Parts: sequence; structure tokens; C-alpha cells
Amino acid sequence: MMKDSRSMSTMELRSFLRSSEALVFTSSSSAETYPWIERTLRQYKYLSRSRTEKGLLRRYLQKTTRYSPARLTRLIAQFRRTGHVRSRHYQRYPFPTKFTRSDQFLSAEVDKTHDRLSRPATLALPKREYELFGRQEFKQLSAIPVAHPATCAWTLSIKGVVMGRKIFTTPTPWMPSPNGRSSAV
Repeated sequence: MMKDSRSMSTMELRSFLRSSEALVFTSSSSAETYPWIERTLRQYKYLSRSRTEKGLLRRYLQKTTRYSPARLTRLIAQFRRTGHVRSRHYQRYPFPTKFTRSDQFLSAEVDKTHDRLSRPATLALPKREYELFGRQEFKQLSAIPVAHPATCAWTLSIKGVVMGRKIFTTPTPWMPSPNGRSSAV
């Protein structure tokens, strides 16, 4: 844990920065460093210091934490705004999902069962299963438009997995055989 035993004056900070050119301070994580930065900024009353003293404290923080000037600027700005230095957790925007994982598996299973028909044919099968035979598990899949850019069957089929089994391997290149019919190379 990063710890200062005492508060230094500005003159002591200047001499510390001049004398410790060869010293390197490290911390294990930002979870340990951020509270130390916050304590240091609060202890030295950073916001009420003059411009030159702020620059001195900034160099001290940069020297002890090994953070880039840009990162320290962001952390100090956060301290100025909120009074705290905390790590910001990235939150990805969760796009709404229309198809569940079971829909994806069902779609890939239909795709596999019918030997990877054309896209329109594969999408017509769940629609027929739901509308003609009333099978409720195909209700969601029956609404997939033909022009849908990323249907769930292809998502799992491209990965090559349906319920832990290999569906197909990489496509085999086809070339005409000597007798005029196409064959696998």
C-alpha cells in the first residue's frame, strides 16, 4: 500500500523531486493508488494552492505513481469535480436482444437438420412450423425477416457449435471434375 509518513513542505517536495531521479515507486493496482492520490491531494489542499505549487504536486504525483500527465490530469479533474478519485467502471450499452439463446440454438439446429439450405428457405421453415403446425417454440423465429443481417442460426453456425457439437467445418473449395460435375477438392 502506498503511504506517506508525513506531509512535506513545498521546499521539501522540490528537493525530493531533484534528489530522487533514480528512485522508482510502484504500486500493485489503481485500486491502491487512487485512494492514495485522493489523500495526497486532500492533504496538500491541492485546490487552494498556487499554480506553481500545483505543478510541483503534479510532478510529485507523477513521480511516485508513474502515471502519465494525461491520466493525472483526468484524475485531478475528477477530484476537482467530485472531491474523490475513483476508478470509473466502463458500462457497455446493452442493445436489446430479440432472440434468446434457446432461439439461437433452435435456429442453428434447424439449419443443421436441413443441411444448410439457402437463407430464405431456412428462415421459411420456422415460420411454417409455427403457422401450420402451431409449434410455440418457433414463434420468435417465425418473425425473422429474410433480409435480417445477422440471423441467430448463422451466428452459431459460423462459430461452428450447436449444443457442444461441431456442426460443420470450414467450407470446402469446389472445382469442376474431369467428367463435368463439380466435386470437393
